[in-house]
Amino acid sequence: MKRKSTAVAAIVAAMLAPAAWWFVRAPAIAESAARPPGIDIDQPAQRVRREAALALPATQEDPWTLAESPAPSAPATAAEREDCGIQDGPRFNKPLGPEDPLVQIGGASARFVHAQSSIDAALRSSPDPLDRAVADLVNAGNMRSESGREEAVVQQAAATTDARVYALGYGMCHSARAPAPSCRAISLDRWIQLDPGNGIPLLEMLGQAQARGDLAGMRAAISQLALATRFDLYLQSAAGAVASRMPKDDQDLAAVNDLASRAFGQAGTPPIPPFHPLLQVCRDKAGGNEDLERVCRSISNVMYEHSDNLLSQAISGDLLLQATGDASRQELIRAERAALSAHWSPATGFSECQYLRDSIRRVVRTAQVGEVEALREEARKVMTR
Repeated sequence: MKRKSTAVAAIVAAMLAPAAWWFVRAPAIAESAARPPGIDIDQPAQRVRREAALALPATQEDPWTLAESPAPSAPATAAEREDCGIQDGPRFNKPLGPEDPLVQIGGASARFVHAQSSIDAALRSSPDPLDRAVADLVNAGNMRSESGREEAVVQQAAATTDARVYALGYGMCHSARAPAPSCRAISLDRWIQLDPGNGIPLLEMLGQAQARGDLAGMRAAISQLALATRFDLYLQSAAGAVASRMPKDDQDLAAVNDLASRAFGQAGTPPIPPFHPLLQVCRDKAGGNEDLERVCRSISNVMYEHSDNLLSQAISGDLLLQATGDASRQELIRAERAALSAHWSPATGFSECQYLRDSIRRVVRTAQVGEVEALREEARKVMTR
């Protein structure tokens, strides 16, 4: 059982890392705003409701199955004896320390390989351009070299009119890895053109202008940021494309989870967007400039209400504080994080197959509605029972 637990941890760790980092490590970087629906930020009441909710068994209507929690010492149940293909995956060494890399010491079973090949075929035959790009991204069966894999994805991005695919290519070209040859055809201007209303590439525009000392470019970026309607990083889009191919046979759960985890890890999302230049522009109550203060407040509002990721939403509170001196949004975000953190991760004792099942569903939903809303949905399911 211990060996199986290690395998499960290796499979899902990369997929859960973003949420874990924010709930465990996030500092308080975050105009008065309406409370998010279904989130009780009154601390005593919230604590009582959380504790009561976590003690309740899961219902069949709960898609997150957050409360399947047999005691670790209980006899093995049918759920614990499920076969979801964990033993079929590739085997890795047990690292001696946290800095030691995982080294593959055994190959995957024929069933595991076939399940991933079927997903690859489904992605490649999809009419969705993101699916086809993700097929090259995950490179099931390792048919291409690492450089060939990246070049195939970037080539698709360079020719696409799909903002998600272009953002994927831009991220790969601006990651720590050596850029693929086709990165010469990838530009920030094209991303902005394909993704109207998205503030994330505009933050890149502002950061680049600041780095050049281009004041006119900075003013142009701020003007466009004032018109942004959302801040989308598409963090789980690639993993969601894989995870949406949830297998009918539970024996293939581990194969799907492994491929989705690979998609997330290989997506090469851009470095953390350069929020600092925006915070500098808006600091000290926008330098006393009332028009700029209104712009900074507006950008903060959009970040808070329309971000698909926890990072942008958290930054919105800090931005409002810098621009106006109002700390209420920071406090609201702290309270909401406390509520969400009670529910983002399953309790100990879950069956491993159910853990994989929930991980896949979580990735699918996050790809559909973003990190913020997916986590709110999870918390709402438990807190409103």
